[in-house]
Amino acid sequence: MGQKMSNAPIYFALAQVRFNAILALDQYLPAIQDNLRKAGFPDFEKAFLGVINLAVGGGVPSQGSPIPAIQPMQPQARYTFSNEARTSGFVLDQSMMLFQTTAYDVFKAFSDDFLKGIAAVNDAATLSYSERIGVRCLDAICPRDGESLDQYLVASVKGIYDQLAPRELVHSWSETRTKEGNTTLVSRTIITRHDREESVAFPPELQPMQLKVSDKFSKIKGLYGIVDTDSWLEEREKFDLSGIEKRLDALHKKLRRSFNLMATSYALKVWK
Repeated sequence: MGQKMSNAPIYFALAQVRFNAILALDQYLPAIQDNLRKAGFPDFEKAFLGVINLAVGGGVPSQGSPIPAIQPMQPQARYTFSNEARTSGFVLDQSMMLFQTTAYDVFKAFSDDFLKGIAAVNDAATLSYSERIGVRCLDAICPRDGESLDQYLVASVKGIYDQLAPRELVHSWSETRTKEGNTTLVSRTIITRHDREESVAFPPELQPMQLKVSDKFSKIKGLYGIVDTDSWLEEREKFDLSGIEKRLDALHKKLRRSFNLMATSYALKVWK
């Protein structure tokens, strides 16, 4: 996850920044789209997401406490900008931009692409502050023929999936959440299996996956693991691209440390 690996297990990466709301975002879209088109992301789509708002009112239960009333669903516009291969792209709404890719190379290239997108928004709309910056990576741990997951994942993150025979595994899930100052790090491991060849799995909140999955991870069969590391900073700061870049790099180092603690030395040698 740091220097480029010759056989890297990473199949998805995401970076996100939340900023001050831009209620007039539509008027800046032509300039943003043109800058991203020139940067290599010519595909553009606009979609609407339904957002349900809850408000106190609408009835009082017998205990005397107000119950939330469901207000009419408010459509929220969301814009996507993708490259021609549909392997990388941006998602933008009034207060957030994220960059996601299934063609991860090295972190510097990933970070540079993300910053191009944020710069396009800032150039058009002049952002005031950022308040949340995050990085998330998914790695597929796929043993080769004759190998086992024990050779790739340390015992503390594997659970007891292999100790309950003859019961059939549905999934095994492990999560460790830690905090340091205003940063949070979540280290997850999911162990699952495919009975037939199919694409690597994605967590529910990332589905449906609109990007094309790499051929390397499109036909997985049998038992495998997913290492899902997620780190973010929640702190309002004056908008500054160089500052965001430094924050991203610091968050990535936390992810890399977590990943290296979950993988065995054997695995790191295989992926090197």
